[in-house]
Amino acid sequence: MDKQDNWKMHIADTIREGGYINDTYAVLTLCKNAPNAIKDLVNYGVKFHKEINGKITQRFFGAATYRRACFSGDHTGKEILNSLVNQVEKRKIRFLDEVYIFSLLKKNNCVNGAIGLDLKTGKIIIFNAKIIILCTGGFSRVFERSSSRFWENNGDGIKLAYDVNAKFMDMEMFQFHPTGMVYPKKAQGILVTEAVRGEGGILLNNKNERFMRKYDKKRMELSARDIVARAVYSEIKKGNGTKNHGVYLDITSKTKDYILKRLPKMYWQFKKYANIDISKEKMEVAPTAHYSMGGVYVDHKTGKTSVKNLFAIGEITSGVHGANRLGGNSLAEIIVFGKLTARNAIKDLKKIKFLDLDSTLIRKFIKKFYDNLNSNGKDSLKIKKKIQDIMWKNVGVVRNGKDMRNALEELQKIKKIKLKTGKKLKNNLKLIAALDVINMIPTCEMIIKSALFRKESRGAHYREDFPKTLSKYKLNIVCYLENGEIKSTTRKIPEIPNDIKRYLNKGVNVHLLE
Repeated sequence: MDKQDNWKMHIADTIREGGYINDTYAVLTLCKNAPNAIKDLVNYGVKFHKEINGKITQRFFGAATYRRACFSGDHTGKEILNSLVNQVEKRKIRFLDEVYIFSLLKKNNCVNGAIGLDLKTGKIIIFNAKIIILCTGGFSRVFERSSSRFWENNGDGIKLAYDVNAKFMDMEMFQFHPTGMVYPKKAQGILVTEAVRGEGGILLNNKNERFMRKYDKKRMELSARDIVARAVYSEIKKGNGTKNHGVYLDITSKTKDYILKRLPKMYWQFKKYANIDISKEKMEVAPTAHYSMGGVYVDHKTGKTSVKNLFAIGEITSGVHGANRLGGNSLAEIIVFGKLTARNAIKDLKKIKFLDLDSTLIRKFIKKFYDNLNSNGKDSLKIKKKIQDIMWKNVGVVRNGKDMRNALEELQKIKKIKLKTGKKLKNNLKLIAALDVINMIPTCEMIIKSALFRKESRGAHYREDFPKTLSKYKLNIVCYLENGEIKSTTRKIPEIPNDIKRYLNKGVNVHLLE
């Protein structure tokens, strides 16, 4: 919609927002291919909002120089999901749902299968595969307050990759979305989409001050997500928050008809949970754990991880978003890299043969699984909640070395705890929670160790004991497993092309919000 915009400006916004530690090739691939990804989605049946002239509407998202985000009301992700599921069903693609994969299998240093528990039947399923593609999402549920649902994003994909000695990068870089619900308790953490601010919503403290003027006078509510999240956190800490420990988000300047057209999900979400009409009343919001910028290290030319025959796509990967994700880039990423990775996987499928499964290894994994089933020990649901509390309090929006070292010590104690699961395999919530705990511990350890390594503040990683951004940390932190221990090394940032540097030098956000 803004004629001045182009893919190079999109790259500049993404790298600037990412604290200059993004994988340059990955960003270039994303931004160059994003317009075609939108066209693909339209062909798949996604109904984007359109202008009277038939062109797709775009709106501002935080830290974007121009209006760039295509949308379907305020439920774009759900609209994309429904359309893709319809395409899967049309093509009669086979899939199994409600299967909890708890181990990958390897032979000759190549991934060649997986073991999972069918939650509906309680049966163990063994898969033989030429190639495995991890697309499990991230790990936002390791934090107490999260925009994810309780059963997802518990670090399961990270643990699967960890167990086969994959490499990881930028694990300290975790995005806390500035606006999640705070009230009532059952709704805590549910995302209040950036679309509310994109449509003119303003943030106010308990003194009715539009406080973003103090933190980013130019961009205000549409500043970078890390800046807005810390601003909200600071206002609450200063005593300028609401009675429910949030701030106010106000969209009452818009009519009810406008809100129902552009933000229908948000309208009904607040009506359902808080009995609030957001066209007449202010919302209460606070930061919520939202998105993992770090994850499995991949070659973005191919989608391959550091482990042979193992690919990865989306939030489980690292490199695209650097230190902070630009709003709107995650949905574009899964379409762009989903297509690219699939094409490369197909090329490999034609060349490789099935590797026979190692029956000794399978027996070992299944024995370990059954050995962990017991009717004694600590409640696994409570232990999971304890990990989430530790991470939220010690490794959250604002961090410091002392708190993070305390968190590591607490995790070491939890490692030794025997978890009570019961013997039942079918729809056993305590068993699922125990599997989640097993996945969360190494995920949390890598987050904390990387965050301790990075003695500076950059993007979403803010250390109050090291508040400055330092040039010597303009690099990626890579984690890997060696002799059962998590080790860290660094990776140099790929050079940014000169034509992109010119866009980076133009400065941030040419629009000025009134």
